[in-house]
Amino acid sequence: MQTTKSRPGSIDVPQKPSPTTPRTVRKLKTPGSDSDSFSSPNPVSKTPKTRSPKIVDRRSPQSASTEKKRPNRVPELESKLAHLQEELKKVKDQLISSESQKTRANQEAEDAKKQLNSMFAKLEETQKQLNELTDSDETRVQELRKISQDRDREWQSELDAVKKHHSIDSSALASALNEIQRLKVQLDRVSESEAAQAKRAESAHTEIRSLKVELTEALELVEKLRNQINSSRESESGAVEEVSRAQMLLEVLKNTEETLHSEHDNSVESHKSLFVELDQSKNRVGSLEELVSRLKADLASSGKTSANPSNELNHLKTEANQLRGALELAERRYQDQYLQSTLQIKDAYESVKHVETESWQREAELEAKLQESKAEVDEFRAKLIEKENALQNPNMKGNELEIELKKSDSVLEDLKASLLDKETKLKSIAEENERLKLEIAKREIERNKLNDEAIASEREALMKLGYLTEEADKSCRKAVRFNEELDAAQAVNLEMEAELRKLKV
Repeated sequence: MQTTKSRPGSIDVPQKPSPTTPRTVRKLKTPGSDSDSFSSPNPVSKTPKTRSPKIVDRRSPQSASTEKKRPNRVPELESKLAHLQEELKKVKDQLISSESQKTRANQEAEDAKKQLNSMFAKLEETQKQLNELTDSDETRVQELRKISQDRDREWQSELDAVKKHHSIDSSALASALNEIQRLKVQLDRVSESEAAQAKRAESAHTEIRSLKVELTEALELVEKLRNQINSSRESESGAVEEVSRAQMLLEVLKNTEETLHSEHDNSVESHKSLFVELDQSKNRVGSLEELVSRLKADLASSGKTSANPSNELNHLKTEANQLRGALELAERRYQDQYLQSTLQIKDAYESVKHVETESWQREAELEAKLQESKAEVDEFRAKLIEKENALQNPNMKGNELEIELKKSDSVLEDLKASLLDKETKLKSIAEENERLKLEIAKREIERNKLNDEAIASEREALMKLGYLTEEADKSCRKAVRFNEELDAAQAVNLEMEAELRKLKV
């Protein structure tokens, strides 16, 4: 801010005449005279010298003109002094503000000094004028003396005030210089601190860039985790579908087991019916043996010839052949049913094993994916903690980073919720697999029991069938032997008939 500088100029001679009567001149009041004090050399008041009457007569018009000029100069000097005081105050304020105003304040102080020197010169001129005026007239000398003394006192008071103010300004200037020096030191410190802050700001900017890169990587990781979560959800839906398919297979296995049970019951009933038929065939063989023995007794007792034994023997042979065919057919049908049941049991067992392996593999894959997602979430959580620690730096302006951190926190919460859902679903799937395993184990135990029972019943049936076949062979051999005996008896009968004919002839 530039201040208007007052420079001493020539004193203009007023055109209006002023009264010659002496006036009491108003004392000049400075604004800071009460509180401030100046120290400057005291002006030497010169006493008027007595001069010769010639000189007084010669210079009396000039003294009258100067006497007219004096009352007009006082307010000008007062205004100049007030202006100087205002400028000194402004200089004081400007000195405190910055170092650049120091030179201006010094210049203004020098201007003030020059103005003071000019004022001193003007005072000397006025004193010379007063001395010249004292030479004019003795009567007016006293008046002029009084006026000069009054003015000297006024000027002295004004000069004392100006000196006090100047001393205060000089002390203020010294304190301002000290303050400027201190401000220089503070400016150096501030510049150093600003350089350090600039370095910190650069490091903070680099950290912000790295954090932005890390946040982009974190967002990519979050997107990858979302994709993995979507794939895991799809895999979960596939696992649920596989579980439902496994349940359907279990239902099919249950149905097949029920059908196997029913077929086994039917085979047991057929075995029972075969056993009943075999018992009936045994009874018939026994009755045939009794009949053969009875026929032998009849043949032995009576040598009569008849066609009834041969007919009965042929009937027995046909019945034995029928029984043998029925036994072979029953054995073949039992073997076919047994093979079919064993094949169905093997197919069911293999399907159950396949379902078990697929469920175990699926469970292992889901557990592996869950562990991978947990590891990625832990890594992402560690990165978020690092970012939170980095964001705690006070020099960092991280509003956008906080927003992105909140977004990543919300994404992390969503991931945690989805992971909890996946864990619960995986637990439910694992429980369902355990339940299926227990059911499959129970079914295997029951199937093993049924296999053991079927093997035992098969062995028993084979033993009974072997026994029946032996009995049938025995009955067949007995029938053959009986046929041979019947042939022999027929031959004997024929011989006897021939001998009887011969005897008749």
